[in-house]
Amino acid sequence: MARGGARWRAGRPAHRLKAEDTTALDVNYLARNGYLIDGNWKRVYWKRFDEIRLTGLIKASARYITIDIGSTSHCLFLTQTRCHLGGYRRWFICPTCQNRMGVLYLGNRCFGCRRCQKISYQSQSGDAEDRMVWKYHSLSDKVFNWKLKKAARFSRTYDKFLDVAERFEDLVDRRFQRIAMADVNY
Repeated sequence: MARGGARWRAGRPAHRLKAEDTTALDVNYLARNGYLIDGNWKRVYWKRFDEIRLTGLIKASARYITIDIGSTSHCLFLTQTRCHLGGYRRWFICPTCQNRMGVLYLGNRCFGCRRCQKISYQSQSGDAEDRMVWKYHSLSDKVFNWKLKKAARFSRTYDKFLDVAERFEDLVDRRFQRIAMADVNY
């Protein structure tokens, strides 16, 4: 499994850092929870599996925020754009490429956007079989937790789930056959 999944050139390179495994800072989360109010000082926690991985102190100003993580201090500039139906949306300015971003990631001891940090999503590194497994789990979650309320929409989703479930079972059967044949050959 050298690059991008179980098969050669199946997806993005698997050796890239994944967004799900990094420390991310979302401007919408900060705005909703009062971190961006001018003059505010608030502590932020990054958790993974309900364990605190990292803590920081955010000091807000009108045009930027300062984040103190351990002994390092990061200054991130903010901008805003008007929304079509009123109000405005806040954005970070990526320190590296100067583009507007909603999420910045901490990598190499500095914050940057996903492109500058060369970060990909876990779903981008999978092959066709991985995508089918993710689709199966997503549909089964919808079907078995009854998230869809309308009967017509639900029946279409349920039919789609049955089709994907059948293909998923075929995939699992083929995998077990390969394992069984490998055991017989040794």
